[in-house]
Amino acid sequence: MNVIVLGYGNPFRTDDGVGPVGAEAIAQWLEDEGHEVTTWIGHQLLPEVALELEGKDLAIFVDASVEQYPEGFRICEVLPSADLDGLNLHTCTPGWIMHLAMQMNVNVPKMIMITISGANFDFGDSLSKLCLERMNNALESFKKYFAHIF
Repeated sequence: MNVIVLGYGNPFRTDDGVGPVGAEAIAQWLEDEGHEVTTWIGHQLLPEVALELEGKDLAIFVDASVEQYPEGFRICEVLPSADLDGLNLHTCTPGWIMHLAMQMNVNVPKMIMITISGANFDFGDSLSKLCLERMNNALESFKKYFAHIF
């Protein structure tokens, strides 16, 4: 399977860096399982990402959230959304990227969003212990989710 894993967040804002760290962990697991993997890492999700979806079978987005999910993370399928709150790069969501790609006639793959609850967004270059635990739990849950849907 040809997969793109997209992780975004600021690695110098403690748990905001869980997107890139989590994306690298998921990409490594998928490669170990024999899949062709492209990894995209950035501070923010950018509109140009829509073009990166072409030719992929699956796109996985990984990001931090201030929202505190009961399990410490959330895994869900991405649906297209035309909603964009102004010209602010912080508002580019996977749903908006999907909508944009569809408008550009990009063959859009199945898209999954993994959101991990952060505990600390202060300045720092490593994840909090709680966020790292949540990320590891999200990775284990994703492995089960992946096996179930594919």
